[in-house]
Amino acid sequence: MAKNQSTKSHVVEELESQFHDLQKKISKARDSYVASHQKQLNAARKRIKSLQSQLKKTSDQAAKAAAQAKKSGTKAARNQMKKARAASLLLGKSLQEAKDILVAAESKLQSAKPFDRKLAARAKVLAQFEKDWEKKVKAEAAAKAKRAKAALAKRRAAKKKPAKPAADASAPAAPAESLMPHTATPASPQNLQ
Repeated sequence: MAKNQSTKSHVVEELESQFHDLQKKISKARDSYVASHQKQLNAARKRIKSLQSQLKKTSDQAAKAAAQAKKSGTKAARNQMKKARAASLLLGKSLQEAKDILVAAESKLQSAKPFDRKLAARAKVLAQFEKDWEKKVKAEAAAKAKRAKAALAKRRAAKKKPAKPAADASAPAAPAESLMPHTATPASPQNLQ
């Protein structure tokens, strides 16, 4: 029977270790999950800023090229203006794509935050459960030790006390006369008068 009990505790310990390993993986994934979405969001914002600055430069160049083409009217100036407008258009499309990526990253981050809160709450509850479980295990161990100590003391006390004879056990501890109310008995002086 002891062997069966030891295998059961072994299985429980194995399951507990697997549970703790899984919980560690979840907490690590939680840390990297939100961080990766935040990283994507920051990268998209950075890309948008750089595209906006490039677009501003290109549109300024296009405006200069248009002004120069208007002034000079040469074919080279018109070609330069066309190139600047094409670059500006291309950068505008790139900027729009980057904004779409930013919106997607923001939505992913927003959906990751409730999940993160749920995982944080789960981890908090698990930590509290483990604290309570440790307290319970310690209390059970203390109670078991106390019961064992009491049983040992009881056995020692039983060994030390000699067994009372049966006749002594049936004899009353105090005389019966002292327990009865004072009544007149033939030998008492009240009855003699």
